[in-house]
Amino acid sequence: MAAEKARITQSELTRYLKAYRDAGIPIGRSEISRDGTVVIYTATPKTQEEENPWDQA
Repeated sequence: MAAEKARITQSELTRYLKAYRDAGIPIGRSEISRDGTVVIYTATPKTQEEENPWDQA
């Protein structure tokens, strides 16, 4: 049985990820489903409030 043709190409995914990078949006992860749907999750950088050392005490 032959492999199914990809619904999304590597160049398309590369284009999506480069667009996020060029916009300055950090990428946490991406998911590609069998039907070709691409979901890109952004990485949330820690804010000043999350890094407060007084919260550790």
